[in-house]
Amino acid sequence: MANIIEEHQNKLSPLDYESILKNILKQLEKDNPFKFSEKGDRLRIDLDQIAYQVATSKKLSSPLTSTSGVRSASINFNSTEQFAQQIRQIAKRLEESLKIAVGEHQTVETAISKLISNLSTFKQRETVGFTYPFTSREGLQKERLSLQRHRNGSDSLLKCHKLTLTVEEIHKFSPQLQKSLENYINTQFQNADEDDLEELNEILEDQIKDQKSDFHNLRQVMDTEAVGKLKREAKIKYLEFIRSHLNPNQNHGVYLLDDLIRRLRLMEDFLNDPEKDDGYYQLNYEGTTVNYRDLFARAEALDILPIIPIIEGNLGETTDIDSGERQFIWGLKLKFGGTVQAYGEQKLPVLDYYLNLLDPDSEEHKQGIADPLRGNYFKEKVLKIVFLYCFIFGSKTIADSKYNLQSELDYNPTEFFENKVLPVFKSSDEAQKAKLLKAIKTGFLNLKVENKVERLKQVLQNFLKQKKILNKQDYQLQIGVKRGLLALDCETVFKNQSFFDSVFSERGRKALKYITIQEPHVDSNYLCTLPVKISFEDIRYYPTEDRQSFSMEYDISNLKTLPIVIASLNNDNAKKTYEDFIKKRNLILLTYNHNNLQNNIFKNPDSPEAFFYRVAFSLLTYIALKTLLKATSERLFLPILRLHLKNHSNSCLDEEFLRSLSKIIAHLLSENHLSNSQGIKISNLKYESYRVKNALSSLYSVIPKNFQFETGNTELKTPSISAIDKLAIIIVSSRESDASFRSDQKISNLLGEVITIQRLENGKVHLETHNTFSANYEHQQMFQSPQVVIDQVSKLYIEGYRHFMYIAKTPYTSTLNLTQSLENDSLFFMSSNVIKSLKGNKTDLKIYPVFFDKYYVVNWGGKESSLYIQDTTELTNLVDDPSKKTVVFFNLFNGKKVGKDERFYNGVISYSTLLNIYNEGILDDQDIRLGLIYDQTSDQNNNPLKNEILQFLTLLHFSRYEQNKTTISLKLDPYENVIGDDSVSALSIFTHISKKTRFNLLAFLTEVRRALNV
Repeated sequence: MANIIEEHQNKLSPLDYESILKNILKQLEKDNPFKFSEKGDRLRIDLDQIAYQVATSKKLSSPLTSTSGVRSASINFNSTEQFAQQIRQIAKRLEESLKIAVGEHQTVETAISKLISNLSTFKQRETVGFTYPFTSREGLQKERLSLQRHRNGSDSLLKCHKLTLTVEEIHKFSPQLQKSLENYINTQFQNADEDDLEELNEILEDQIKDQKSDFHNLRQVMDTEAVGKLKREAKIKYLEFIRSHLNPNQNHGVYLLDDLIRRLRLMEDFLNDPEKDDGYYQLNYEGTTVNYRDLFARAEALDILPIIPIIEGNLGETTDIDSGERQFIWGLKLKFGGTVQAYGEQKLPVLDYYLNLLDPDSEEHKQGIADPLRGNYFKEKVLKIVFLYCFIFGSKTIADSKYNLQSELDYNPTEFFENKVLPVFKSSDEAQKAKLLKAIKTGFLNLKVENKVERLKQVLQNFLKQKKILNKQDYQLQIGVKRGLLALDCETVFKNQSFFDSVFSERGRKALKYITIQEPHVDSNYLCTLPVKISFEDIRYYPTEDRQSFSMEYDISNLKTLPIVIASLNNDNAKKTYEDFIKKRNLILLTYNHNNLQNNIFKNPDSPEAFFYRVAFSLLTYIALKTLLKATSERLFLPILRLHLKNHSNSCLDEEFLRSLSKIIAHLLSENHLSNSQGIKISNLKYESYRVKNALSSLYSVIPKNFQFETGNTELKTPSISAIDKLAIIIVSSRESDASFRSDQKISNLLGEVITIQRLENGKVHLETHNTFSANYEHQQMFQSPQVVIDQVSKLYIEGYRHFMYIAKTPYTSTLNLTQSLENDSLFFMSSNVIKSLKGNKTDLKIYPVFFDKYYVVNWGGKESSLYIQDTTELTNLVDDPSKKTVVFFNLFNGKKVGKDERFYNGVISYSTLLNIYNEGILDDQDIRLGLIYDQTSDQNNNPLKNEILQFLTLLHFSRYEQNKTTISLKLDPYENVIGDDSVSALSIFTHISKKTRFNLLAFLTEVRRALNV
């Protein structure tokens, strides 16, 4: 096994796991974790006690030789060969322990075969334990929508408010900045002698040439942060856009919207007051100091308000190189309060939840203050809530039945905040701060602020229910860099060799406050400005008569299974659930001691003990299961069921870890088998069967399925001659595993999933998860020639697949592209080098590069249905790239309301592809046009190839639906295991032994697998 990065080039911190691996081996020599039941139909594996002994050993040394400047550290081994050798020793010891547990009278293969069952035997009407009805779904239906202009709004079924942000003249920013600095030298230092002037000009010249200078640091900050600032401004503009279409004579509640906009503007004025220096905005709480200008310079600063626009769903980014115009397109929705999981299992309205965080006597506040890792973040959050809520909800009027809405417009929150709040939090009197926090909470409760929030919510929801189509509205602005970040004297410039104050530390966050947005006008206080246009558009979707019906059935006839249960049997409820509902099955039981972990290991989740336990338990679990599966040549379905004591939204730390681990293990095992994991809260299962049914529906959602289409009058009926019989879908993503704050070098874990879809001889369409994969790469190599993905394509090609849909996360960056090239540099997994590597010399192989994102619409229909749009011409209403390099070709809607308690929106998944990107010989644009874009071909009124590819893609969405209902609709995001906040890679990240360093468990176990496979 070779290192991922050559030793002479390696700048990352090395790791040495020898200490913990030796300790694991030592514990395995004392304890045999395997124990078969008397009949041999169950196998109990107790790895928890071994991992606990390892984690609490006083003889362990940190695998990190140095923590200075280390951002993440997982697999940059000091000696790869030594690591592999120790892993194989542990595997050998587990094999020996398994043989001892099996006994002398049978082979390991025979013993394991007794644990395996036919999945068809699990098919029962009652959903108890692992049994499930595996019901066929008849009458499934998808309906085509039309996205048209110039139709009556009352006929529309859905509507979306689209935000387009256009930044102009981006190619003029650097010349404008240079010119402004030249003028600054001539004006600010006009009395300097010739030698000083000459040196100042030389410094400027050097800054322009040096890519790491503050001149380029400012470009970098503008490049990466300007869009975030503009998104925040767009949220307020969206409220103004809504207000412009409301009549206060029809609803006095409109004054509450006026007041919200007014207060947000007052808040902006307060933060940007040119008469106040930065020190004025600095305050502290319990030892943590923050600056409000820094804190509220970030785009997401307003999102903790109960009602605020949310920009969600990146529909596209386009660039016009000639004009220097950069355009960003997003979906919009409004946040309507809802509930948040509070301390214990209680759910609170979002307003009450945040007010509760302010209360020094609340459990949330006490725990937040005491948190060793996130305590500073919590205190920062408290100060953020204080500021936002005082400005937005402060009042002298109780919001009761006598409430005068217009009276709010006279209240000045700035005076109250500056006179009553700011002085206290600038002081060192913590007792006075605690008293004030209690008073703020009590005051808001007495003012009945929740009534204002509820009334404003009704105003906004009524507005969204209106079917009249609104005209597109543009707002002209400019974004610029204020001169306040410039050094004022020669001595400072000479000393720092820079014209700027020290504002580029902390990734330029201190410089954010100097980037501001205003109405277009000439202002000498600005170094440079860029014109901006914020546009809002009302998009409508209309029903059509085109429908397609089909059925879906589980294909379990030849599938064998080996269930795995993870449970803490020292808990009476868990033990009873296991014995009453699960124990009768042939299975593997992985046990752990919940009380022991909760009270000792995870009492501090970022302690060395917690790190060592995660590593030891994960490594042992994976190797133990790999050892067992070596004893069978069959491809098994391995369902992993966790018995939880608490809900996922309020789980304890040991259960959070086991949830993450089970998903990681399922992904790794699915390389050669089929696996999925699911947790279920065990209280009152007998009386809450719906929860069991939903959990098992989710657990079995990866089972292969067959689809049968009904014949009839539909544009997508099953063709007599197919344009495509096989389609492979490859989904890829990555996550950093090793990196330094001081270097661009890093290692990442690449992971993915392969879905295969093929038309059978009987006309049915068969869909299954073919396999998963993961591998570790030097980061840039991953975007050049990712061998693990190349291998997937090669294997599938041998199996007869010629059409590949290649799906990755959107390559959108939300940057102005001031500091990078506009083409392949930012395409990541879609880069020309990757596509070229995948295709190789296979001239008949067709690759369709695809990326997706989600946005939200208001659904007036109310029912949970499956809708789609595939007319490319109509979809240009969403994104119309003048360069034709990004094309939206497919939208899917599932009709399922999103949100927590205040469900008002439906989700939409939008698929796009790339054109005019790849050179001839790498990828033929005509293949992409025929497969994804053209609605008609030259010799037909439709395009059978596109229809069938999108039909197959739609079936994937239906196959992954997880709820147990009589009538089902498609799952909006079938890729969440690979891409997203709850993906396997996201769940793989834990705190290292150094609290500021991250550890990637999937990357680590991928290296364990590599060692075992040698």
